[in-house]
Amino acid sequence: MISLLLALAAAPAFAADASLLKNRPDSALIDEVVELQPVAGHHFNVEAPQKCGGERALEVVPRRVRCQMKRAGAVPVLVSVCDDALTFCRQERFDIDVRGAARAAAKTSPMAAAPKGGHPAPAGFLDNVPAEAQARAKKEGKLLLIDFYGIWCPPCNDLEEHAYPAPQFRAASENFVKIALDADAPVSFDWKSRFKVGGYPTLIVADPELREIARVVGYRSGPALAKILKEASANRSEPVEAAARLVAKGGADATEARRLRVAQWRADRGELEKAEALLAGLTSAPARKARLAARRERARLQDDAAAGLAALKELVKSFPDDVDYSDWASALADADADAAKALKDDLRRSVERWTAEPSLGEAGYDPGDLLYNWASFLDAIGSTEAAKAVWLRVADAYAAQAAKSPLAVPRAANFGRGEALMKAGRTAEAKTLYETLVKAYPQEFTFNYDYATQLSDAGEIAAAYPYAVKAAETGYGDNWLRAVRLKASLELKLGRIDQAAKTVDEALAQAVPPKSSAVRTYRYLAALRALRREISAKKS
Repeated sequence: MISLLLALAAAPAFAADASLLKNRPDSALIDEVVELQPVAGHHFNVEAPQKCGGERALEVVPRRVRCQMKRAGAVPVLVSVCDDALTFCRQERFDIDVRGAARAAAKTSPMAAAPKGGHPAPAGFLDNVPAEAQARAKKEGKLLLIDFYGIWCPPCNDLEEHAYPAPQFRAASENFVKIALDADAPVSFDWKSRFKVGGYPTLIVADPELREIARVVGYRSGPALAKILKEASANRSEPVEAAARLVAKGGADATEARRLRVAQWRADRGELEKAEALLAGLTSAPARKARLAARRERARLQDDAAAGLAALKELVKSFPDDVDYSDWASALADADADAAKALKDDLRRSVERWTAEPSLGEAGYDPGDLLYNWASFLDAIGSTEAAKAVWLRVADAYAAQAAKSPLAVPRAANFGRGEALMKAGRTAEAKTLYETLVKAYPQEFTFNYDYATQLSDAGEIAAAYPYAVKAAETGYGDNWLRAVRLKASLELKLGRIDQAAKTVDEALAQAVPPKSSAVRTYRYLAALRALRREISAKKS
């Protein structure tokens, strides 16, 4: 290592056009955390200096360096990168333009706004009042059921429309303090951070001291949720962190069931390396599936396409009868269409089998979801006409689901139904549906954004633009960032280059910096900045 450090000290700063970094951000907000990753086959030298504006990095591990931008101006960044074969190390220096407007804008930014659109909490749930919910749980000695949801999230709406009204769920949840937290509203951020929530919906069962007992990510039917709540009540004396301590001690208490429970908890919190370590050596099908799923997600976060593809192929090969097969096959078709073609018949059989399974909801799916995966698969491998026929089946399945909704204008099923009709070529029918939805929920980001996106994808840019404007006006939190980016991209396509630049610049001036690169805000800001660079290139 001494020789490597000497080589490092002697090496000149690496040229920008030969960067060993996957990303070199050129701008950031005060207090924003930026994340740097090396290109494939390289790592950060953790024994060498990694500097962020003269300060130490927040985190330095072989595949990641995280810096917090604490002052405005041109902030110099210095990183030290080695190849994995340890034949050389080099320093790389560059500046990040850090701006300070976000501090003043934080309180008035649309990102910090309260939920808009009047989306009510489900019956029996407290609405965005975490302190009140915890106080009630303490006073009454009850467990908390916390629903982190997004108004734009189909399975979140599925829970509200189909699972929560189910008599099994209502009976099982009677002795819980239930609270719904809008994941895009600032009121949810403290608990999101505490529980490391990354996907939606996420349901957390916790005791009054906020010690987690159980977690569900994604949709489950009412009967399935009832079973989960009963198991959580039985585990009240052993929160997951207590189970983790027992597993860490080893011995008779480190049962496979506990290891699986703790490993899934780690994976759901994004602690993927810890999850894989807990699953190492376990040979049961659930353990092997969980280990491959964690490996695939870790590869995604590290932009390691080869490792992610390998894990995906192993899942498809090892678990052909699993309910998740259609999801994996669709993802494989997107990543490697040629390899996926061999799965065509197996996928058809899987979808036909599982869509007829009465207990499908216990696994987190509706029939339309599996058909959606099948249609997406066919599109990805180039079977366009076959895909259109399946897209019609998708639309029909979601229509049947919508008919069971208690809402006058159903939400959950119509997310997928509108898209399916568009892709099946039933454009007029799709437009009628979307017009109904935006009329029913006029002050909401959700369907304005969806309709604008579908029209844009169909090449109807001018028609899409008013809905994108409305989505930006009604959006809040991360929704607002997404809507602003869509609005600016449409302005660019319409040839309104100066307006597109103004839209992005004003949004960046009002953006609230994310405290972690693990949250969606980080990715949405990165996408907005990438669009700004595209706009600048058009102007020049």
